[in-house]
Amino acid sequence: MQFNVSSLLKEPTGASREYQVDDDVRVDGKPQRLRGRARFDRTTDGILVRASLTGTMEDVCSRCLRPVNASITISLEEEYIPTVDVTTGTRVDLQAGEEEAYRIDARHTLDLSEAASQYWSMAQPMAPVCSEDCAGLCPVCGGEIAGSDHPCTREQVDARWAKLGTLELG
Repeated sequence: MQFNVSSLLKEPTGASREYQVDDDVRVDGKPQRLRGRARFDRTTDGILVRASLTGTMEDVCSRCLRPVNASITISLEEEYIPTVDVTTGTRVDLQAGEEEAYRIDARHTLDLSEAASQYWSMAQPMAPVCSEDCAGLCPVCGGEIAGSDHPCTREQVDARWAKLGTLELG
């Protein structure tokens, strides 16, 4: 997801470009396809990127361990600062507070991959489920609980307390 922004860097503040995005980004070593739109706006310091991207993540259900595809939507908004001035070729030093800023490389290429990967990681569900009503796995037998016909759904009584069940309440 690389874009040459040299012409945009030469334009005045407020100039913008829009791009269609359909590319892979690596997350945890695996490629993830992202699609959507990105808008680049020229700022006094660099380029503000706003993107709305979607993709599908393959994972396993946290309850029943079946494969699941989760839809991921990210809204990215970051400012990219050039490393080199586009007109003079001199190095651009970062201002105080910009140490963590994303950078546009010396060839004026803006790479969205790192930011998209980080936003993707934050958007992933912590415990994906195949469906909201998934009952999961039985803690007794380890089988899938697929409704009331599961053999372990009967009330389980701890053998140490079984004698109390024979007492008459009076």
